[in-house]
Amino acid sequence: QVAQLRQQFVHSTCPGGLVGDRKKVKSASFSIYAEDIWKTIKENKDLDLPSIKVMVATFRCEAIAEEKLKCFTSNKRWLAIKEDVQNGPVPGFGEDVTSILETCLSE
Repeated sequence: QVAQLRQQFVHSTCPGGLVGDRKKVKSASFSIYAEDIWKTIKENKDLDLPSIKVMVATFRCEAIAEEKLKCFTSNKRWLAIKEDVQNGPVPGFGEDVTSILETCLSE
């Protein structure tokens, strides 16, 4: 096992090595990725890097979803529609909201 671990470190930047797939982790998420790996090491568990990648991907997806929601809820056209809805049905509501959503999701 020691020899195998040594080879993983020696060839760590090769594909399949310990950091060979480092391009798949975005720099914005690296600190979370590294913290989770270190936590796993401290708890003396087997490293399950694919599940950590899923966690990083989930974190990134949540950040993107939050960004898109903020884009939508701060959109001037949406704010005007939201205000108009308080007074009753708004003609063209569906089309307008669809247009706003498409704009926010395409950015």
